[in-house]
Amino acid sequence: MNKIIEDIGWNVSASVKIMVTKKNFLSDNNFNLSCKNNNYNKVKKNINLLSKNYLPSKPIILKQVHGKKIIDLTKDRIISNIGDGLITKNRNQVLSILTADCIPLVISSICGNLICILHVGRKGAEFNIVKSAFKTLTKYNYKYEAWFGPSISKEHYLVDKEIKNDFVSIDSKYEEFFIKIKTSYKMDLIGIVSHQLRQNYINNIFYSDLCTYENYRSFFSYRKSLDARRFATFVWRE
Repeated sequence: MNKIIEDIGWNVSASVKIMVTKKNFLSDNNFNLSCKNNNYNKVKKNINLLSKNYLPSKPIILKQVHGKKIIDLTKDRIISNIGDGLITKNRNQVLSILTADCIPLVISSICGNLICILHVGRKGAEFNIVKSAFKTLTKYNYKYEAWFGPSISKEHYLVDKEIKNDFVSIDSKYEEFFIKIKTSYKMDLIGIVSHQLRQNYINNIFYSDLCTYENYRSFFSYRKSLDARRFATFVWRE
């Protein structure tokens, strides 16, 4: 998982490449890509190293705000780098999302001509960033498949009743993605986002099956240790 993923089992063109970093990427036990806590110089060094040795270009990195803004790099100039999703048809343009429990969601046309990456946490799921993405994706008239990168599993994602009720008030279908445990609920974030993908006619969905909380030695996990550090998921089309 610390190199280009050659085959994740989907039907997407091999021209689409995905890469995920880990804590111990390139023998560095703290391969962090978040500038929180004033890590700017180290992060810049890490990004330059990736760009020089592993990526075809410097990655587009957003200031993620747990919203639903999508930037289509095929058409839009980046006036602001604030957002939680990127889309492109441009070759060798590297899209990226930083996470430490939230879902890095990659969506690609089967032909490989268009790629999208989304940062989907609880608020992104509540705001239905997937629906926002497909307002743009459907305009291109492609068939799509999706892949979930490493993220927190429902076994370790406890939320309160208020959060559960907020989701159910949006869509009663969300009820099945919450399991009561004493006074809390296990929230199946991956299940909710999968449901949202199916609502947009994406039925071929693939999963890394790697829980960041359980695999905290390999991936940064905010829920495990209130970690401000982040690993990255990159995607590009050759």
